[in-house]
Amino acid sequence: MNNRERLINLITDFKLDRLTVAEMLKVKRYTVDNWLMSSESRSQEEMPDMAIELLEYKLGLKNEESKESNPGI
Repeated sequence: MNNRERLINLITDFKLDRLTVAEMLKVKRYTVDNWLMSSESRSQEEMPDMAIELLEYKLGLKNEESKESNPGI
């Protein structure tokens, strides 16, 4: 799954809008719009790995993953 697909899933699962995502990641809304565009669009940009990971962290997903993979820590 690429970062665009991961972002779409997070937006759907957490009922987020693009402005909220932009505010959480400290980017402009049009940046989020560009990340969500089809790869066939000239304006489409790849979402950086650090941005999707930060969003997952802020939504509490990264903390859960690290606890599951390191239960004794």
